[in-house]
Amino acid sequence: QVSSTMLVCSFPMFHLAGPLSTKRVMDDEQLCYRFLKRLRLTDDPEEEGSATPMSHYEEVNSLLRKLRAEHQVRRPYDEPSCFMGPWAPGAEPGEGPAAGAPMVDVVDACAPPMTCFQLHDVVRCAEHGLGGRCPQCSEQLVQNIPLPVYSTFCRVYSSLPWDALGSQRCTLSASSSSSRSTLSPPPSWQSVELSFPAFVALAAGLAPEPGERLLHLGSGSGQAVVAWSLLFPLAAASGVEGCPTLHRAASAAVARLDPDLQRRIHLHHCDPFGVQSDWHQASVILVSAAGFDDDAMHRVLEGLQAVEQGTRVVTLSRPLPCQLPSRSPPGFALARQAACRTTGLNNASVFIYRKLPIR
Repeated sequence: QVSSTMLVCSFPMFHLAGPLSTKRVMDDEQLCYRFLKRLRLTDDPEEEGSATPMSHYEEVNSLLRKLRAEHQVRRPYDEPSCFMGPWAPGAEPGEGPAAGAPMVDVVDACAPPMTCFQLHDVVRCAEHGLGGRCPQCSEQLVQNIPLPVYSTFCRVYSSLPWDALGSQRCTLSASSSSSRSTLSPPPSWQSVELSFPAFVALAAGLAPEPGERLLHLGSGSGQAVVAWSLLFPLAAASGVEGCPTLHRAASAAVARLDPDLQRRIHLHHCDPFGVQSDWHQASVILVSAAGFDDDAMHRVLEGLQAVEQGTRVVTLSRPLPCQLPSRSPPGFALARQAACRTTGLNNASVFIYRKLPIR
């Protein structure tokens, strides 16, 4: 074993820096120069002289975007997807691994193009520009999927009258409201639906197993139900909506799907509280809680007591009632809280819970 002293004596032209020795300024400058040159490979030399000076914050964001773009160019199809299904050209239903299972890292020569969702498609943040980051969006997941899946979703919802549907809501009748809320107006199931990229990110975070069923209470125009059936082939999804206009819009969208997809989607026009005894049949429950008061949220919590352990409950706009806002109600664990973009181009607070086993 050769010591550092022998190296210095034998080769005096080299200097091994110790823990307390200072670095040579010329080496640092050369390293920084090479690093910046490496990151500016995609810059246009003609525009360098006319470009306006950027702040340090903008320079860092610009460098990160270039690294991201270079990574996507080098690896166009080898990123694993969270969704498995017969989306390859010519595939038949039932081929491949079980539907609804997380997709393994398989690179297919016939793989279709992928979507190019960005962070601003998942969450809308006014604190910075499109390329910035903040605590609200730093932990958000952006999940891309095969482009034919997104094209199918856009096709079925391309002709809906969004201006008329945006203000629709279902007000529960007095007979369906609880006795403790007789002095206040009955709650309303407002149509709060996530954008498609935001729902894809949410579904990827839930990591459903094969055969899991989605139940959307206050399903609106059925976008979450349709997206679930497209992302997880052969998996069932149910939507409960009390507004006649929104229910008809959801039925019209489902009618544009293929027959095999239609058989896995179940739309119900009724009061979601009126079918509480059936909530336990789903392993993923999505609750649109916008417009709910405290009494209505307590009713939601009561209906969730009968669900199986491990069931994921996702509430939009309002959390499940608890004495402390940062805690979870008894029997549930708050897995995550985030902001997701809605179809109305605003953000909705998303609370994800998991039902704990009974002790």
